[in-house]
This record gives sequence, C-alpha cells and structure tokens, in this order.
Amino acid sequence: MFFILIGLIGGLALFLYGMQITSEGLKNTFGSKLKQILSTLSKNKLIALFTGILLTFTIQSSTAASTLLVSLVNTGIMTLNQTLCILLGTSIGTTLTAQIIAFKISDFAFLIIVIGFGLMLLGRKRKQRFIGNILLGIGFIFLGMKVMSDSVSPLKDHTLFKETLTNLEHIPLLALLLSALFTSLIQSSTATMGLTISLAMQGLISLNLAIPIILGSHLGSCSTVLFAGIGATRSAKRVTLANLLFKLGGVIIFFFLTPQIILLIQKTSINLPRQIANAHALIIIGNGLIFLPFTEKFAKFLEKIIPKTEEVESLQKPKYLDRGALKTPEIAFYLASKEILRISNAVEEMVLGSMKVFINNDERLLDKISAQDMIVDNLSREITKYLTQISFETLSAEDSKEVFRLLYVVDDLEHIGDLIDKNLIPLIEKKIDHSMVFSDKGVEEIKNMHQEVYNNLRNAIGAFALQDQRMAQKVIDQKEYIDSLEINLRKTHINRLNIGIELSQRTSGVHLDIINILKRINDHSYSIARAVVGEI
Repeated sequence: MFFILIGLIGGLALFLYGMQITSEGLKNTFGSKLKQILSTLSKNKLIALFTGILLTFTIQSSTAASTLLVSLVNTGIMTLNQTLCILLGTSIGTTLTAQIIAFKISDFAFLIIVIGFGLMLLGRKRKQRFIGNILLGIGFIFLGMKVMSDSVSPLKDHTLFKETLTNLEHIPLLALLLSALFTSLIQSSTATMGLTISLAMQGLISLNLAIPIILGSHLGSCSTVLFAGIGATRSAKRVTLANLLFKLGGVIIFFFLTPQIILLIQKTSINLPRQIANAHALIIIGNGLIFLPFTEKFAKFLEKIIPKTEEVESLQKPKYLDRGALKTPEIAFYLASKEILRISNAVEEMVLGSMKVFINNDERLLDKISAQDMIVDNLSREITKYLTQISFETLSAEDSKEVFRLLYVVDDLEHIGDLIDKNLIPLIEKKIDHSMVFSDKGVEEIKNMHQEVYNNLRNAIGAFALQDQRMAQKVIDQKEYIDSLEINLRKTHINRLNIGIELSQRTSGVHLDIINILKRINDHSYSIARAVVGEI
C-alpha cells in the first residue's frame, strides 16, 4: 500500500509540475499582451466567454485565471460587467484539458518530453525554447497520468478500497465535499480530473461516483480565488463572490440532475474515461450557459450585496479628470497637468527598467515595463479625449495655445513609452535570445548615454511640473550635446570594429540601434521642454 501511495503522490506531483511549466511556457509565448487584450475586450458576451476559455488554456488553470481577473478588477483595469462573462469562460477552459487527458496519449509521454527538452536545450530563439518548455510540460502531464494510472492498478484487487468507493457512490454529497476539499488543497481542479480519469482507466471508479467528484472539483477551485479577494477593493470582492455563486449555483443545479446527466453521457461513448471527460464538459459548459444571459442583472445584484464605496483608483484610469471642470478651462488644464504627471512617472520607470533589463538580462522586468506602457497609452488616450472636449470656439487664444501645449506633452510622453516598449525592449530581447555579450567599453558607453538621457528626461518632466522655464532651457541646451554624444559613440564603436574587437563585431547592429533610440527619447524630452518655454 505504501508504494501505491508513493506512486500516486509522485504521479500527481509530475502532473502538477507539468501543468506549471506548461503554464509558464504558454504565458511567455502568448501572454505578453494578455492584460491589454483583456482590458480592451469587446462587450460582446460570447467574445468575452471565449476570451475566458482562451485565458484558462493559456494559464492552464481556471483558478489562476480567475485570480488574475480579481487582480485586474482590483487595480481598476477591468469592470465588473466585463469580468463576469470572462469568468464563466475560465471554467469552460478546463474542459479542453480534461478532453485531452481522456485520450490515452500517455504512451507518448517520453517522446514528448525528449522533443521538448531538445528544443529547450538546442533552440536558438527564445520562442523555440518557450515552445520546448510547453512540450516538456505536456510530456510531464501525461507521464504523471501514466504513473498515477499504473500506481492505482493493484487497487483493483484491494477489497477495502473497492468497498470505500462503493460506499461513496451511495453518499454522493460526501463524495462531492471530499472532492471539493481535495481540490482546495492541491489548488487544481484539472489535477482532480486527471486523478479521476486515472482511476477510471483502471476500472476503479464508476460514472455515478465521477459526477459528484466533478461537481466537487468545480466548487473547490473557488478557494484560492476567495483568498485573493481578501484585502482587495470592493469591485474585486464582487468578482470573488460572483465566482463562488456561479459555481455553487451550477453545482446545486447539476447535483439534482445527476441521473439525467448519466443517461445522456452514457450515449456519448462506451469508454468510461471519455464519458467522465464528456460529463465534465457538459456540467461546466452548461453552468456557463445558464448564467451567461444574466450577467448584467447579476452585476447589479452583486453591487447591492457589496455596495460601492471609495476604492483604490486604477493606475490605468484617470484620477483627476473631472468632466464638470471642462466649463472652466483653467481648472481643466490644471487637472490634465496632474494626470500628465502620472504618465511621466510611468515613463520614468520604463526608462530606468529598460536599462536594468539590458544590464542584468532580467526578463521578469519585461512584463512590468509592458504594464507601464499600458498605463501610458490608456491615460494618454483619456487625457487627449478630455482636452478635446473643451469647446475651442469659446477659448481665448492663450487657452487654445495651452490645450495644444498639453497635447504636445502627452504625445511626447506616449512616444517615449512606445520607443521603449516597441523598439528598445525588442532589441534587448534580441540580446538575451542570442546570448550577446557586449564589450566592457560598449556597455559603459550605453550606460553613460542612458544616464544623460534619463537625467534630461527628469529635468524636462520637472520643468513641466514646476513650470520652470530655466530648467526647461537647460534641457533644450543639452540637445546639441546629446546629439553630438550619439555621433561620438557611433565613431568609437566603429573604431572598435576597425581594430577587430570581436565582441563589438557581434553586437554592432544592436549597439548602434540602442544609442539611436536613446537619442530619439531625448528628442522628445527636448520637445517637452520647448512646450514649457512656449516655443510651440
């Protein structure tokens, strides 16, 4: 019995480990813009539902997907209405994995692992290594399934174990609660389904018992999401409550429909593991479709249970823009300026973070920089919309000039964000992908130019914040110096090429592009300073 238990735990560990590394591979390959996709999602319910399915497939966990939604609502990136439809889709996403598990692909587990490991080891590009990571994870999932299935095989002749399962079959509510508890402990309804299908492959479990286990795993996946809501904003707490109520409602409905489900599912296949996977799909998809038409009413219901109060403002939502102030341009300009300073903080962090990634090859910072660019883009769009709502016909010439001045500054800050996110970061990723090593002199030059550009950007932002024309003039005066610095650094790099320094030859294209982008960032700092002194 000891070796059976060890084999079962070991197989489950392999299964969970496979899910974890598959999740990491999928997120790294497809998830870099995941939050942008979710936050700009169409209001169409079906599109939102399918987005939830895709989200769970990408993260390989409905619990993790639901927790991500809680965090997005907590920061204000998404609204409750947007989230509810996606939330229903996240549960449906788990049915895809269960369907794949029901196919007996475990015999090919080692082949998949070998291919995945080969790509990770030999892949030259980052995407190839990430795909290898995905395949390696899938291989471990199926290997874990095989280990679990082989481990429980001797239990077919174990009288006590078979009697326990028979007794559970006659107490479905207890089976449901035990399944919910087990799922809460391992924090994966997919792993619970994997274990259930493994037992079915050995003929140790019936469809009658599998149904309450499916319902329990569905309910048990709420636990982590409930913990994620502790200390969150009221909007985020509504999401955690919605997740619980959706699943609890579905579990109650389908628990009483168990006999009808069994009759229907038995017609879909004669293979028990396939029947269990189909029952899982029927219950989860049915749960989503039952509640999908009522998400708006459900959102209002949740807002009554957890009423609105002052919450933490989203980094991506305007904090100061007041539509009522549009009739008083001076106040509107002041509020827009405060919002612009929020953009400038994000841009500063992007500029600093990009160099940390370059120096340390710290890929974990890439997502943070991408998130900062989202803040810049969203706030820029809102400020531009706000300022253009002011009636230009009623403005004085000076006020009209102020609107254009503010719009110029917003545009420059957004361009800096784009230069980092869309131009500089891809170059740094190329450096990481190809394991490029820069010469010590080359790294020192890039760091020095970056410091000069960053200092100039801070001065430009400071000049705007304080309306300090002398500080702005200092930035303007630096323009010629930064331009000449870029030219000199090109020359020194080319000199290293001419004398045959190998490291410089290997990194030449990336090196020259980086200093050019830094120069272009400074051009926008110069433009902001010109706006402060009134030269636009």
